[in-house]
Amino acid sequence: MLHTRSPFRWLMLLTCALVLAGIGTTGCSSCSQESDQGAAFVVLLDASPKGLDPRFATSDSSAKIVGLLHAGLVSVDTADGARELRLARTIEQTSPVRYEVELRDDIYFHDGMPVTSADVEYTYMELDSELVRSPFAGLTRRIDTFEVLDERRFIITLKEPHAPFISDMALGIVPRHKCAGHKECEGDPVGAGPFAFVSQEGDLRVELRAFAGYYDGRPDIDRLVFKVVRDDNARLLALLGNTADVVQNAVAPLMLPVVEKSDRLEILSTPSFKYTYLAFNLEHEVLQDLKVRQAIAHAIDRESIIEHKFRGSARLSTGMLAPDHWAYEGEVARFAFDPQRARELLEEAGYPPGADGVRFELDFKVSASKFRRSMAELISQQLGEVGIKVTVRAYEWGTFFHDIRSRNFAITTLQWPSVMEPSLYRWIFHSENIPSAENRAAGANRGAYRNARVDTLLEAGDRETDPARRRAIYAEVQQILARELPYVSLWHEDNIAILKKGTERYYTTPNARFDALKQVVPAHKAPSPSAPQDPR
Repeated sequence: MLHTRSPFRWLMLLTCALVLAGIGTTGCSSCSQESDQGAAFVVLLDASPKGLDPRFATSDSSAKIVGLLHAGLVSVDTADGARELRLARTIEQTSPVRYEVELRDDIYFHDGMPVTSADVEYTYMELDSELVRSPFAGLTRRIDTFEVLDERRFIITLKEPHAPFISDMALGIVPRHKCAGHKECEGDPVGAGPFAFVSQEGDLRVELRAFAGYYDGRPDIDRLVFKVVRDDNARLLALLGNTADVVQNAVAPLMLPVVEKSDRLEILSTPSFKYTYLAFNLEHEVLQDLKVRQAIAHAIDRESIIEHKFRGSARLSTGMLAPDHWAYEGEVARFAFDPQRARELLEEAGYPPGADGVRFELDFKVSASKFRRSMAELISQQLGEVGIKVTVRAYEWGTFFHDIRSRNFAITTLQWPSVMEPSLYRWIFHSENIPSAENRAAGANRGAYRNARVDTLLEAGDRETDPARRRAIYAEVQQILARELPYVSLWHEDNIAILKKGTERYYTTPNARFDALKQVVPAHKAPSPSAPQDPR
């Protein structure tokens, strides 16, 4: 049975504790700076960005801010996840390997310089240079020639067909005049997105301003401030204390009843393509055994967790792709909650229980997020019911992620926040992407999964440009992965945004980005119900 605390009792106890400690209900000092009141639109993050250069932005927090600072030729950070043109006016694929591109004539960097073909050429062709060594260097390696026709037109020819190449063009373009000859661009970040850089305070605060030269119009948000508040309770109190405007996917669902009672806040919840999973290190002596992995899958009561921990705001997953994704395959192996079958599989694998009922022990590494840690403790408890003793070890994000990238773990749980393009399977499961010195530890196959048939399929999926044939390729990939269980697929969590009441034109995207901020009208600017409405 799952037990949960009353969120109302929790809020009373927490508020009393903070008042007694002299903190007050405005949360932490980084949540209540006076300078961020009024004109500033404040967004709370639960993790620090790891750089603001699009060529190195691999963390989710970085990608969220980078998508507003920088612009690519296209974007998939849209309300429905559909790809749309941004800096490019047209992209014409004239053969499986040839792309003719024309840029818009009204696009500028934040320093006033126009975005030209030379900037795109520099961004794309230097990713794999000895100086830059970007984790996105695969884009450069795929290009055979980059022919600049004039300031606004160019032709890219690939070495071989690569189906997701147009989506790869979402990479933010950096200014050649600021970046050439340097590993990272000189001075403050300069992009061509809707917001320009103002300042950064360590890894806890980034301030942007509206860019009047943005081709799609100046945003209504004048000052945009991102604050990192790592404590779950402090984030909620900052919202309740009216010192923030938006938090997205960073308040535990169990606390939403508290938000629902507030007259200052409103909740926007939509399905997402986020994918939460339990990963195995397949080089671990015990976890190499498929029967052990199957037993673990059967021992986890995912439906109860969704009901009680998420208040129903998640969908069971059968693999990385959500059911409404165009390449989703539902006819795959599934592992329903069945503790008895889990015990049988462990017996078959040669792990009988000892005198204390324990068959073997595992470490379960997670981030220090209170909600994620509580999820891990619950899964640990369920695995204990079938004789697997699990010790949960929580670490701050930097240490945790370093261990995962170094394959220094047995089991862990993480989330892919943006499963839009199925070529992501290659990044995660192809044997070439097992992190190593050769690939600069950039591969995401951190569990060291190896399957020659999957490698072949993933290479074919990248080359195949016919949608129906691509779908068939990824259907087989999903079926093999579901059988072999390098991951236990857990769920697709809903996007949950909590907004200051009166905020207008906000929307969530399937990949949980902040694209809406370029058109949001802040609560302090929104017209009253009786005022004339802007017709745009």
